[in-house]
Amino acid sequence: MVALLLMACNDHNDVASDEHLNWQVRKVAVVLPMQHEQKQQWEQTIEMAVNGVNEIQKQNILNTPNEKDRQMVKMEFEWYDEEGVNMENLAKELAERDDIVAVIGGKFSADAATLAASLCKARKPFLTIATSDELVRAYASTGSLWAMAESDITQCEILLSRALYYGAKTVSLLANRETLYGKTFVEWFGFQAEELGLEVKGIHDFRPETLAEESRKAAEENADVVICVSKEIETIEEAFKQTNSHSRRLYSDTAYGVDVLDRFGTKAEGIEGITFGASPESGFDILYEIKFGQQPTLGAAQIYDAVIMLNWALIQQLSTSSQESLNSCMRKVADAHIAGACGPIAFDHNVYTSVLSTTYYHYLIYQGRYIILDYISSTGSHRTDATLGAWNWKTQLMQEFQNEDDSGVTYPDLDKKWALLVAGSNDWVNYRHQADVLQMYQILRKQGYDDDHIVLIMEDDIASNAQNPQPGTVQVRPNGDNLYKNIVIDYHTSQLEPSDIKHILCGEQSEELPAVLHADEDDNVLIFWSGHGTPGQMVWLDREDGFTTQLAKETFEAMHQGKKYRKLLCFTEACYSGSVMSAAEGIPGILAITAANPYETSKADIYNTDLHVWMSNRFTATLHDCIIQSPEIPLRDLYYRLFINTVGSHVTLYNVDGYGNIYQESMKEFLK
Repeated sequence: MVALLLMACNDHNDVASDEHLNWQVRKVAVVLPMQHEQKQQWEQTIEMAVNGVNEIQKQNILNTPNEKDRQMVKMEFEWYDEEGVNMENLAKELAERDDIVAVIGGKFSADAATLAASLCKARKPFLTIATSDELVRAYASTGSLWAMAESDITQCEILLSRALYYGAKTVSLLANRETLYGKTFVEWFGFQAEELGLEVKGIHDFRPETLAEESRKAAEENADVVICVSKEIETIEEAFKQTNSHSRRLYSDTAYGVDVLDRFGTKAEGIEGITFGASPESGFDILYEIKFGQQPTLGAAQIYDAVIMLNWALIQQLSTSSQESLNSCMRKVADAHIAGACGPIAFDHNVYTSVLSTTYYHYLIYQGRYIILDYISSTGSHRTDATLGAWNWKTQLMQEFQNEDDSGVTYPDLDKKWALLVAGSNDWVNYRHQADVLQMYQILRKQGYDDDHIVLIMEDDIASNAQNPQPGTVQVRPNGDNLYKNIVIDYHTSQLEPSDIKHILCGEQSEELPAVLHADEDDNVLIFWSGHGTPGQMVWLDREDGFTTQLAKETFEAMHQGKKYRKLLCFTEACYSGSVMSAAEGIPGILAITAANPYETSKADIYNTDLHVWMSNRFTATLHDCIIQSPEIPLRDLYYRLFINTVGSHVTLYNVDGYGNIYQESMKEFLK
């Protein structure tokens, strides 16, 4: 690679004269930010890559005796300013144009998602430097997305590992979850902090207008390290200065790049953080600076690798008589592990979506330039594997339970079974919540429940939604069963108040609440709730007041005092669900199983590229599979399966001691 780059630096081409070559032009669109000298950097980077590959092509031509066979690929580029176009229109245009063979770019995750939606559907190769976990998971199955850096799951963990390196015991996060980029950090921060043994002081989800206020709150917590996921350096640093906070700030890759130095100048001095970059062994950074007199910007090494990978794939396609698809040729190039600026360009051999290894810089801004304090490999032995958004769990973090014959908890004989199913959200974008509830409904019906013993609450705005290409159909798997058949909905979510859940569970029937659970001390009650959550509440549609921890506590206590259950088993699929269901602690006969602990987000699962929605959630998909395959599964085994298979959050049980021996207790009493 060093030799190839050095050849690219040579302005003289004496290997083969262009006039004896048969150039085959292939047009590629480049969609990247072009402001603050960035276009110049992209042009320089791509020029280096193309010149390097062309030199090798020309050398090979010398061994081609037949002049007609002296074909070479010549890449031409169309440039689009990522910050100056209507991305949705551009994505559709590029997907439809036959003369554009591939697209490189999408620095910002939201733009990359828009491009991927059209390009991947058209099976047109899309090589991106965006690092959102959700982007990779959503389009991995298409075979057309090529992510040139690992997702921000890895970056978030490396930021936390740096905090450990500095001896931190407490951490906080400052990020904007409304952006696709910030969402990855918010969703993984709590999980990874617990994995690394760090105490979370706070997760501050800011908006542009609230950044100063949330920065001040983070500063006042005085965590040892605050992870800052924002390029608004001046606002954040001012808040920490005003509060005299001693917290060390570590910035994500948003604070790295030529545009950052151009915007903030001396105000950025001393900023420290983590970003993805080139492998030190490739010499890319040094050669770039020698050739162009400046440091490469964020993503330059990855764009370089994208160009040489695409170029070799085009050469491969040109050499095949069968005219293989370009994506197929790229997979062959990926299998060859060609050398790039970031090291060997290696992809997962199953889905070919995201590079397996990324080098990260631990950087510091010093005297107006970036200096690299340390290089961190994502495959280093100091960290776990995070390929394609998956995770290797440390099983020692699982909860431990006593396996005694006599738990000390006794119950009367079982009479009847009741169920409450709640989908707390609405709108097409939240498709998965209603789909998951309907899947649970159908499972219960097959297990012998009748509608008189199920209260089903959902907004019912999915099956007949204008965006649904199959009206009257709701599924949790592509081409799966229609879960909307023969259902009886008792309430639309918008018809109820969060406090009505208490009345329904306590059997307090009224004109407004005709459908309630008439359970007594001989009956088992099953609750399944799927929706959004925030710390301290299960979100109710888009209202600020939801089903809070206090309301959950009041509900459970009222049910216990009124003898409204024999056993109560509650499954909750929501972010931060542990912060609400911890209310079950200390109340006899109740067991709560949550998708996430009080500091974590729950993760969606199974993205449908035709519907443009997530169809299920990871925790719930595992739960459904377990109880369909084994309706009598012991609760301890169910917990183990849920814990191991739920990505990005810690499945947690609450009130085990008040419920009984979960090695002996099973789902049989709620299903069979």
